[in-house]
Amino acid sequence: MDLIEIANQQLLELSRLFPLGYEPKLIWKPLRVTAGQALYLQGTIALSSKVIVTEEQLRDTLVHEYAHLLAVSRHGRKAANHGEHWQQAMRDLGAEPKRTHGYAVSRNQRHQEVVYRCKGCGAEIVTKRLLNRKRRYLHRDCGAFITYSHHREKE
Repeated sequence: MDLIEIANQQLLELSRLFPLGYEPKLIWKPLRVTAGQALYLQGTIALSSKVIVTEEQLRDTLVHEYAHLLAVSRHGRKAANHGEHWQQAMRDLGAEPKRTHGYAVSRNQRHQEVVYRCKGCGAEIVTKRLLNRKRRYLHRDCGAFITYSHHREKE
């Protein structure tokens, strides 16, 4: 059985045990860092197809997001956060109220580097972004000014 089928079954079970007054929808998104989202205005739970790779991650994330929908269902929009209403919903669902996951994720990678050259010693200084062009910068090793050289693709 794949994760999509398991998620649908678990969502049905959560809905049966802790009704919201509506049938929540489940969608999958290619989120890179966020494991899930509770979209309470749409009555939808979004799960990450990139972050969630095990049944345990799926279960924990689905319960976390369902607790958001449950808290809002019980207490209105004031409960749309990780406050006391959500924490109580997590406990009701038999889970520890934990705000964030610790799953391995692929964060955005820098695709380029900015290269500067020292006018004194010729050293190459590599940064992640352009320096302010209105300022002048000194090389910390020799004290001479550095100037923009070029951009390059990150290796």
